[in-house]
Amino acid sequence: MQANEKQQEESAFEAEVLRISRALFAPENEFQGSTYIGTAERDGVFIGPDSVTIVECTVSRRKDKAEKDGKKLHDACLAMARKYPFKSVKGFFVTHHEPTADQRTVIKGFGPPLIACSFAQLRGQLVDSLKYLELRGSYPFGSAREPSSGDHEDLKPYVAVDPVESSTGEPFSVARVAEEVKSGKSVLLYGDYGAGKSMFLRELYRRLATAHRADSFGPFPILLNLRDHQGQVHPVEALERHAREIGFPAPAQLVRAWRSGDVTLILDGFDEIATPGWIGKTSAMRDIRRRSVELVRRFCRDSRASASVVLAGRAHFFDSELEMRNALGARDGSLSLMAGEPTEEQTKKILDAYGWHDALPDWLPSRPLLLSYLGSSGALQDSVEGTFGRSAGEGWHMMLDRIAEREASMEVGVDGFTIRKVLERLATQARRSTDGLGPISQDELTSVFQSVCGYAPDEGSYQLLQRLPGLGAMDSVDGSRRFVDVSLADAARAGDVVTCILEPNTESPLLEMTGSIACLDEVGIDVAAVRLEGENTASPGRAYSSANALQRQGVSDAIIADIVRVAARLWPGDESHTPLSIHEVEFRSFSLTADAKGYDWLSFHDCVIQELDLTDHDGYALPHFQSCLIGQMTGVASWSALQPDRFVDCEVAQFDAQMSTAKGILALKTTPLNKVLLTILKKIYAQRGTGRKESALFRGLDAKHRELVPEALQRLTTEGFVTTARSNSTQIYLPVRGMASRVRRILQAPQSSADSLLE
Repeated sequence: MQANEKQQEESAFEAEVLRISRALFAPENEFQGSTYIGTAERDGVFIGPDSVTIVECTVSRRKDKAEKDGKKLHDACLAMARKYPFKSVKGFFVTHHEPTADQRTVIKGFGPPLIACSFAQLRGQLVDSLKYLELRGSYPFGSAREPSSGDHEDLKPYVAVDPVESSTGEPFSVARVAEEVKSGKSVLLYGDYGAGKSMFLRELYRRLATAHRADSFGPFPILLNLRDHQGQVHPVEALERHAREIGFPAPAQLVRAWRSGDVTLILDGFDEIATPGWIGKTSAMRDIRRRSVELVRRFCRDSRASASVVLAGRAHFFDSELEMRNALGARDGSLSLMAGEPTEEQTKKILDAYGWHDALPDWLPSRPLLLSYLGSSGALQDSVEGTFGRSAGEGWHMMLDRIAEREASMEVGVDGFTIRKVLERLATQARRSTDGLGPISQDELTSVFQSVCGYAPDEGSYQLLQRLPGLGAMDSVDGSRRFVDVSLADAARAGDVVTCILEPNTESPLLEMTGSIACLDEVGIDVAAVRLEGENTASPGRAYSSANALQRQGVSDAIIADIVRVAARLWPGDESHTPLSIHEVEFRSFSLTADAKGYDWLSFHDCVIQELDLTDHDGYALPHFQSCLIGQMTGVASWSALQPDRFVDCEVAQFDAQMSTAKGILALKTTPLNKVLLTILKKIYAQRGTGRKESALFRGLDAKHRELVPEALQRLTTEGFVTTARSNSTQIYLPVRGMASRVRRILQAPQSSADSLLE
């Protein structure tokens, strides 16, 4: 080592020893340090109310260095004892590494009050950081738990999903964030429900802890779950409670270490701290939210400027990023990160840990937590061909239960069933909007909670409402919320539809909806069908009777259409004998099942249908369409292929290309197997996400081509174009995420396609 490098190392070591010594021996006077006693300079002299401490430090491991510094320490202690006869005096000979046996013997020879110790031992008097790290590893890290068991220790391997910088979109790996934090940078990490914030912080903590164990000169991480500190506003109280929670024997040490800047502070869950005083005053929402994060704000204010503070929570708890930063007291220059979504490869890694080794169904959600919910559920049940195969309806139905249970575990007094009902009711409220996602006002949040629970929300329940999964901030002025995940909202609003089918005379918010509202999409229809399959009292007669009864009461035709579509999905072979007419309703998609016997009893008037899917139409009587606007007619190439009396004064913006229809595909000059492959791809990928029953894939084919369906399905499964699931005893074939563009290219030019799938 060169002379100047050695000098720099010695200077850095001395500065660190003095910093720790000030925190230990002179916290009330941080300007004490090196000084002269007589004519000799001492590395550190700290005079407190009852004691005098003298420090000599060295990076040398030589015996003669201990002899020289020991003599200086001994003389200084005698001088201070004469000067301050009523104060205790102690001298520390501090070495960079563990003192050698010779050094300890030399210092011991001078007798009390001298002591030889390593830097780690000195620092241990301030805080036993290694003991803290040992104990903290056994305590939960926020909401990072194994979904199937709730275990916070036996977690699947961490799959890195990089957050992105909010202004530039630049991804930041956990390793990079760790380096930024070690350099003194503060971080604000925010994102939606289930985006993996707690898992990211857990991994960040582990990296910082590993770095501290390798180099004890650096700060060590303290990670607080803010949900453990409801009602607290003083950092000292929070640190002491945290110490007791994890079993750390000296809470005051954590406080001293934090005040001395010896800590990287990580605060997880700023949206989970309830504040007293919630009495339903929605006009004071911002003040209430600001008060709820008083503890976080004080931590940011009172932490040393040189120490990093990492904050994390749900972004939609606040109305805007500006309000969030101001309320939290986030430091200027903080790295602002948004939790990202996993790539296809990362999604596969997450699910691989739970035994899913097949292709990914297209309906799968993107959030890591929701993926883990699905994976953990499948690992506990009998699977299909080694997977946890689920239809979209079963998957989303199960996830809503898991989401509600997870929120209930954070909020004492509100169970999972109630939380799901609140979420479903809010999704129903959102149906009044054009897109079915919101806005939902703060007054509506409160009134929905009260209607479901029978009482007004208290402090904890208010916090629950502000951070409900799937809801994001819409308007920073009035604090309104909206659903940020279309599929989650659609799955949730199926709940009230199921209730209406089973109990049409029971009080329901749907009975008050008489105008134009959003219809259920395919996911919602699938969820409702799954729920009704488990009800012994459900039947087609009851469903259609409910639809007729509700229509007579003036309920919106969108609700009637939902009931009809759910009944047709569940009982396709049943024909309703009571005519039903749907007026002025907009559908994103409308699919007619292959198993239907006919829809002669059903008519649509002045409706807008973005996509009418007739891919499964097999000659049965279609519904009547009067003055309807249809965006895309899937499975049909022209008016000539339709029953003319079924479409009166209707407009169709676009038909399918002739070669993309079932008849067009069968007329292609290609092999019979290719024709079957193309027909199946068309059917499965035409209906996004929810897939097709196996029986539907035989429809429209003659006997010769039907014989090839099993071979074609095997090939499509092997090549990764489709994956399977079961809904009760029914086999479902689902499109695979990431394959839609390839399928589209094949179907657009099937005869010239060079894709390896085709013969």
